Amino acid sequence: TMLAYIQENYARKLTLQEIADASAISTRECLRHFQMAIRQSPMEYLMEYRIQAAARLLETTNLPVTEIAMRTGWGSNSYFTKMFHRLRGKTPNAHRKEYLALQKQALNE
Repeated sequence: TMLAYIQENYARKLTLQEIADASAISTRECLRHFQMAIRQSPMEYLMEYRIQAAARLLETTNLPVTEIAMRTGWGSNSYFTKMFHRLRGKTPNAHRKEYLALQKQALNE
């Protein structure tokens, strides 16, 4: 239930309390369940989910990076870029360019 709640609401600001409330449990119990089930905190899962959603938009649209940052729930473009780089090892623009180059290469083969 909590994972589904995050997946449905990732684009807006979420709190631990809201995630816990989605399953009618305490925040402490929410943290415990996440650690047991997926070895992450709810906020770590949210961050990774947002990065995955942003990566899909980078790959499938021509939207500016700033627009993608806003659509996927990041408060600012600079924070989004910083976290994307930390989790993916490259900037959002580099990810897009690399993906497009791989797609072009695949079409030429």
